[in-house]
Amino acid sequence: MRTNRRDFIKATGAAGTGLVAGGLTYCITDRKNIVLENSYLRYETDAGGNNLHFIDKASGNDLLDKKNASYCAYIIKDGDKYLVDNVSQIDGRLHFEFGDSGVSADLSVEIFPDRIFISLISVSGNPDSVTFSNIPLDVDRVDEGRFAACLLSMNLQTHVSQLPAIQNHLSATSYEHTGLENGSFALLALPQDKIIEVIRDVISHSKEIPFSDQGGAWAKDRKAGYGSYLFVRDLTENTVDDIIERCKSLGFNQVLVSSARHGDFFISKEQYPDGWLSFRRINEKIHAAGLSTIFHMYSFFIDKRAEYVTPVPSEDLGYFKAFTLSRELSPDDNEIEVTESTTGMSATTGFWVRNSKTVRIGDELIEFSGVTQAVPYKFTGCKRGVHGTKISGHSVNEKVFHLKEMFGRFLPAADTKLFSKIASDIAGIVDTANFDGIYFDAIDGSDLFEGDAFYWHYGPKFVFEVARNLKTMVGMEMAGMTHLWWHYRSRWQAWDYPTKGFKKFIDIHLASIKSYTYKHGEFRGNTPVISKFAGKALSPLMLPLHLGWWRNQVWDPPQTERTMPDDLEYICCKMAGNNAGLSMTGGTEINLLTENPLLAKLNSIIKKYEELRHAGYFSESVLEKLRQPGKEVTLIKDSGRWNFRQVSYKKHKVADDSHPTAAWQVNNEFESQPVKLRIESLMTIMPYNHSKGILLSDFSDASAFKEQEKAKGVSGKMSSENEGGPGFDRSSRFSAFSAGDSPQDGSWICMEKSFEAGADLDKHQGLGLWVKGDGSGQILNVGLRSPVHLNGGRGDHFIRIDFTGWRYFELVENESDQFSDYLWPDHHLYVYRTYRHQLYYNNIEKLQLWFNNLPAGREVSCMIGPVKALPLASATLNDPAIAIGGEEITFPGTIKSGEYIEFRSKDDCKLFTSKGQFIRDIAVKGDIPILKKDSNDVSFKCNNNTDYSSRVQVTVIAEGELL
Repeated sequence: MRTNRRDFIKATGAAGTGLVAGGLTYCITDRKNIVLENSYLRYETDAGGNNLHFIDKASGNDLLDKKNASYCAYIIKDGDKYLVDNVSQIDGRLHFEFGDSGVSADLSVEIFPDRIFISLISVSGNPDSVTFSNIPLDVDRVDEGRFAACLLSMNLQTHVSQLPAIQNHLSATSYEHTGLENGSFALLALPQDKIIEVIRDVISHSKEIPFSDQGGAWAKDRKAGYGSYLFVRDLTENTVDDIIERCKSLGFNQVLVSSARHGDFFISKEQYPDGWLSFRRINEKIHAAGLSTIFHMYSFFIDKRAEYVTPVPSEDLGYFKAFTLSRELSPDDNEIEVTESTTGMSATTGFWVRNSKTVRIGDELIEFSGVTQAVPYKFTGCKRGVHGTKISGHSVNEKVFHLKEMFGRFLPAADTKLFSKIASDIAGIVDTANFDGIYFDAIDGSDLFEGDAFYWHYGPKFVFEVARNLKTMVGMEMAGMTHLWWHYRSRWQAWDYPTKGFKKFIDIHLASIKSYTYKHGEFRGNTPVISKFAGKALSPLMLPLHLGWWRNQVWDPPQTERTMPDDLEYICCKMAGNNAGLSMTGGTEINLLTENPLLAKLNSIIKKYEELRHAGYFSESVLEKLRQPGKEVTLIKDSGRWNFRQVSYKKHKVADDSHPTAAWQVNNEFESQPVKLRIESLMTIMPYNHSKGILLSDFSDASAFKEQEKAKGVSGKMSSENEGGPGFDRSSRFSAFSAGDSPQDGSWICMEKSFEAGADLDKHQGLGLWVKGDGSGQILNVGLRSPVHLNGGRGDHFIRIDFTGWRYFELVENESDQFSDYLWPDHHLYVYRTYRHQLYYNNIEKLQLWFNNLPAGREVSCMIGPVKALPLASATLNDPAIAIGGEEITFPGTIKSGEYIEFRSKDDCKLFTSKGQFIRDIAVKGDIPILKKDSNDVSFKCNNNTDYSSRVQVTVIAEGELL
């Protein structure tokens, strides 16, 4: 039986005076310093609140970050920050004073051999917040892996900023909004191999955190966290056998079910005649097959068809602001006039946008299409009685509630009966239908309740409500993370799937979940930072890892790259090396596999790797090698046993057989060997002067490009010049200077031209432009942007200015993995904008010109000719050939855009369609070139009898030793 902390204190005989517990103390030294000390830790501040030491007693190492002075506490009052300046002991408590703010606070302290409890018991002076622990630690020492420090929030009123179980900044804050005098945390600082055991004990004795032994400190002992699941929306009693088979065809052991309407969890009586009892029968059948199920929903978000919206909307629906009708609204009116200001409001909505164009007046929902920005304040272009609500007349002074919305759905207000009911209903469904886990999708929208400042409070409050109502505790996952969710999480952490740059994306995913970040898709690291974290054996969260969501992609240029077997082997190796599961959102349906044989091949690869991973087939020494970022291997059978062989896949894009990119160098890190190749025929674009081209900028007015943002120490400008080039008589000079205040790979500047009405480039998805380089090596990034509310996808195209003179560029595929070789501004969903989100070519809002990788101390520049948007075109390659070191091999015949050649040997050379369907064997001509160790000169050519460029991607493949 679990007990609370007070019971624990009594049971252990520990004193609760705040001065002594179990023979351990905090005290005031002769120097009037404050010392908190137990069996493992000695923490010391001076009487002015300066942090002095945070010592691991076993090693004697001081883990405090001493690069800058720090204070153990501070407060925010009326928007101003005040540091603690007086720490003393009064009546057995710690007493903090905060300068001339008039704020003071008293804390109780309870010390045990392996933990210290600190609680905020009184506050005076009316601060907005009190941060009553602020201890920055030396990141490098923490990362050494021997000692662990962690603050554990003990309730919903205490915001601990970092996640368990290993932290490098021990910060805890209580807020007036959630209750200042309820703040409480446990400080754990002890050997790393003891941290989980102690967290278990602390949480087992907590009376304010609903107990779960299916996640958090228990997660690594639970099989579920290491599983892989298939995402299904069509699970019924008629389809369950097919779903089980599809799941097993991947080697997966879990099914994530998304069948209910969000909010009221309606399911079709036609498909589920007995409601959730029908689902219980389905789950019983899945369990009998050795699989488990996870209930997926959008947490507290409410579908607009739900009973809480239509026909009578709930008064508990959350709203941004309440307005007051300033004039009567008749049933025929299409404008709503209100007393309060509507300045700054808009009717712009989108999946990721926190806004709605819906107001509630009484029992009527009304959608507006415009908002006035000055008196009289009005919602205009109104559509009355939306979502099946009744059109009514409304009187002066009635309230007008601007509803909250995200992901295309409403949500309840915090602290309402509807908030609690949705949570209770989730628990009831899980119990009734016998689900084995819960996925709280969309819960990363928790900031909608009371702003980002209280994301940490309302998201966990909802999960606590679910947990309290569950009869049988299950593992949980969330589309986001907060400190208190850790106790319920069975694994860490699903991301949305990429559409390009697959290998780099997986390394970024791994680096993120092994670092101290907690928001998915926002890891702002370049290649060195990615490499630092991705290969680590341990995540500071000490949870099982997860590398989904995933979906193998089919060829769909210019925004989606095709998933190839080596891409999938890369992720499977990282899964094996980290014992991480995967989750597939699609690509397993029979009709898709029939139409796309490549997808079927990829699924078979997943199954073999999963079987070996779950069997624990490989030794830790092999797994350690599999974890390393950028290192590739392929699974082979050697002497009857499975093993891995080192491989490398070096991709290079050729703009045309007459373009300078048709000759390049490849470094082979292995021994000399006959080369292996993949040749992919790419889409091309219409010629530069084609009549269907759209001129995006001729730079006749350089002022059309405005400087948007720049890195520290970087300056630049654009100017219109009379210098012409092939087919044009004017151009623009883009020049920039870096003082060296930013790293070279993060020295960037952006110039931007806006298209107020939006440019429709849906049939013009390629770009053509001439660039005159200065040979300085900077990166010119020519980018297109759609409005952020659509999803904010980046359409980047990199040109390295390592040449001089004029050179023509055809820009087709959007940039992918090279994006993370550099640092860029820290925008929301940083990773997703490049690797996942896509442009809406029918609504291009901006043309951007960036420089990055600027050398320090000198100005660099390039000339840019008119930028044109051009239609994509399919091309045909005739007799493509590759030469290496003077030896040439030719692949006779034609290859159309989207098709690709896989060449492994003279007897194994095949041509495939864009979907992986076999077309024919190719009888190559010439001797197979030898790829020698180290540097190799490679070139491409073909017979091109068209006006189109011969654009190809050549992958040079080499093999190394067995692991």
